[in-house]
Amino acid sequence: MDYTGRYSLSRFDYGFARWYSLKYNDWLDEYNSLKDSVGGIRYGEAVQGGKGSDPTERLATRRAELRNKMLKVENAAFEAGGPDLGEYILIAVTNEDVTFEILKQKYDIPCERTLYYEKRRKYYWLLAKEI
Repeated sequence: MDYTGRYSLSRFDYGFARWYSLKYNDWLDEYNSLKDSVGGIRYGEAVQGGKGSDPTERLATRRAELRNKMLKVENAAFEAGGPDLGEYILIAVTNEDVTFEILKQKYDIPCERTLYYEKRRKYYWLLAKEI
């Protein structure tokens, strides 16, 4: 049965927003693995002529793309959950196996099930509008 309340989404929009959210940790790992700069000059080696490709520019562009994607997820989580629940929403939507019960037991989420699921629905609705 489809949810038809205030933050309703088609199953396709929900599925895409859920997939997008679960990619967050992959993007974070890649972002953290990219160094701030590429290798410097190697003395004693022949200098290669440029063909219009700049490794530093490519690196900066990729890092900016990844950061933009991560910010969409983070912003939606904190907009949906506010300062009290945003962090918990972010943990839950970016990790496939984190349920409300785990949030309650392991992270001591400061709300009950009904409020949590309402905020999570709002998160997916906000993210689907953004992406």
